[in-house]
Formats: sequence, structure tokens, C-alpha cells
Amino acid sequence: MASSTAERLRKGFWLNAALLFLAMRSADALNAVTGLWLVPRGLDEGALGAVLPLTAFGAALAVPAGVLSTVFSRTLCRAAVNGDFAVVRGLLRDALGASLLFLGLALGLSAAAMPWLCRILRTPHAPAGYLAVGSGLLAAFVPLVLSALQALGKFGALSAASLLAAPARFAAMALLLPLAGLSGYFLGQTAPLAVQLAVALAVLWPLLRGNASRAWRAEAPEMARYGLRVGVGALAGAAQGMAAAFAIRHALPEADSAGYYVLSRFAEIATYCGGTLGAVLFPYAVAASERGEDSARLRNGVFFAMLGGGALLALLFLALLTPLFRLLPGYAPYAPAAPLGAYLTLAVTLNAACAAHFAHANARGDFRYLKYVVPLALGGSALYLSLPCRTLAGMLHLLFLTAAAQTLCVAADMARARRQRGRDCQA
Repeated sequence: MASSTAERLRKGFWLNAALLFLAMRSADALNAVTGLWLVPRGLDEGALGAVLPLTAFGAALAVPAGVLSTVFSRTLCRAAVNGDFAVVRGLLRDALGASLLFLGLALGLSAAAMPWLCRILRTPHAPAGYLAVGSGLLAAFVPLVLSALQALGKFGALSAASLLAAPARFAAMALLLPLAGLSGYFLGQTAPLAVQLAVALAVLWPLLRGNASRAWRAEAPEMARYGLRVGVGALAGAAQGMAAAFAIRHALPEADSAGYYVLSRFAEIATYCGGTLGAVLFPYAVAASERGEDSARLRNGVFFAMLGGGALLALLFLALLTPLFRLLPGYAPYAPAAPLGAYLTLAVTLNAACAAHFAHANARGDFRYLKYVVPLALGGSALYLSLPCRTLAGMLHLLFLTAAAQTLCVAADMARARRQRGRDCQA
């Protein structure tokens, strides 16, 4: 009986993943046009190189909101699995209120840090910093309502949100980049998030209007302990990401930091598949944990699919990026760096596959990965800041080194867990 339930779980996972994959990849085609053509044409080298560090700063301030989203998402999924929809309603209402509190705190911190940020990033566009924070906070908040759709199995609504978000981003960028430059970029980034939020709330509105139960508050101490562990991992990852982004901007010439942005837009295509699978994996892993079932096979499928897809994409970029850059308008200055795009794609792939492993562990409340993630993240941050490379290739060596070290630790973690399952079965 348990075996047939697990089999239905796997089949449902891959069916919903396929549905969401088709919708998100259709949207990605338009997002690719936006990121690879519209943005480089609308921003000069100085502004283009500031995009990623400003984004990393916004993401760092959004970590508390992201942790809140993860904690509530897991509890939402558990309540939905058990049919406690009054609890789901109460959770959503309380989470919305808590998110507004985090918004105010983060904006206050950004106001204090903005003069330093603009100076170190060599940009006079202070409004862009505030908009980057706002975009990061919205990006951390939207997964909360999207996870409610996941918990309720409304993958059709998730697909619709993805399909509608891409045209909104393209239209906003096309309108705002010529008018507001870097500030226009971050305003444009909020457009797809606002669309996703509107779709999710439209679907969830009937649920929000009913009677709510605050029974979940009895679990608040356990949720706080869970959130603390999620937060430790999230803060370590955000610190490493911000250190890397700031080192790239601060240590490299503007032409190289802009070149990194251009290459990263191609490299991040490797995360598209993982983003889709991860969106479906989390609620399924929570459901499996609630039923006392193993979800390692689903996690392994996602992990190796991401590694294989990223490796193939890197080979494709190795062959095609140089001639492509020579053909695309405005890309010729970056053609000498084009072969490095394959290298960066491999680093991005390794990080994305590891992130899927960590998301699965979070879903099941298994935080053994913190024993190696935190030291690696702190060590990587120290490397980025203390060994500032003066060339793009040197910086990519550091990025790949830290990604490879983390992946080896994840592989060892997965092997250890497999051996433990084998011993449990024999016992």
C-alpha cells in the first residue's frame, strides 16, 4: 500500500512538473529577449554592472521575509495535506501581516545603508537602491502566496501566473528603461511579481474570506526553531552571494563587470528547469514527510536532471556563444569573454542543483546540511573579499571553486543518507 502511494506521488509530481515546465519555459522565451536584448540596450556599462550587486543587496535584506515564506509555506502544505483549510486561512492572513512588518524594517535598513552602497558600487542612482530592495522584498513575499497555490494543488493557476508575468516584465522594461535607466530596470522587475501576486490572490480570495483558525499558533515554538535553522542557511547563502556580487563590481573594471552580467543572463538559463521542479518538489516533499514516506527518489531525479541539463547547456554555449555575440547588436565588445559563458554555466548549475537539495531538506526538516553549508559560505565570502581578482576569468575560477566544493559536500551527504536508508531497511 505504501509502495503504491509513493508511486502515485511520483507520477503526480512529474505530471504537475511537466505542466508548470511548459508554462514557465514559454514565459522564459520572452524573458530571454528581455534580459539578453532589451536590458543591455537600455543600460550603459556602468549601470549594467551595478544590476547584480544591487539585486544581491535587495535579496540580502529580504532574507527574513524569505525565511518567513519558507516557514509558513511548509506549515501551509502540512495543513493542506491534513485538510485543515481553516488553519490554512489563518496562516495566510497572519503571514500577510508579518510580511508588511518585515517590509518596513527592510526599508529602514536600506535607507541607512544607501549612501555607503552607492559609493562602493560607483553609482549615483540612489533611487535604484530603494527599488532594488523593494523588488527583493516582493520576490521574497510572492513565493508565500504561490506556495499556497502549490499546497492546494492549483498548478494551473501557477502556470497562468508564469505566462502572464513575462509579457508584463517585457512591457515594463521597454517603457521604463529609456525613461529611468537603472531605476527603470528595478521598477520593471516588480511588474511580473505584481502580476503573479494578483493572480495568486484572485485564486486564493475565496479562501481568505472564510472563517480562519489560529490553531497553528500552538506550533509557534516549533516553527520558530525551524525558521531559525532555515534562516542560518539563508543568511550564509545571502552573505556569500552578496560578497561575490560586490567583489565582481568593486574589483573588476566596469567593462568586465558588465560582461559578467551579460554572461550570467545566459548561464542562468541552467536554473530554469530546476526552478520549475523545485516549485513542485517542496510541497510534495512536505506531503511525503507528513505521510511518513521517503521522497529521496524525487529529490535525486531533480538533482541529476539539473546537473545533466546544465552540462549540456554549457557544451552548447561553448560552441555557440562566441559567434552569437559577434552577430548580436551591442554584444561584440563581450565576444572575447564569450567562451567563459560555458564555465559560468557550470558554476550556476552546481549551485542550483545544491539549492534543490537544500530545499528538499528544508521541506523535510532535515538540517544536517548546515554543518557544511555555513563554513563553506563563510569561507567563500572571505575568499571573494580578501582575494579580489582583477580579471573576469580569475573571478569565475573562485565562483566555480566554491560551487564545486559545495556540490562535493552535497554528494557525500546524499551518499551517507542512502547508506543509512539501506541499514534501516536491513534492520
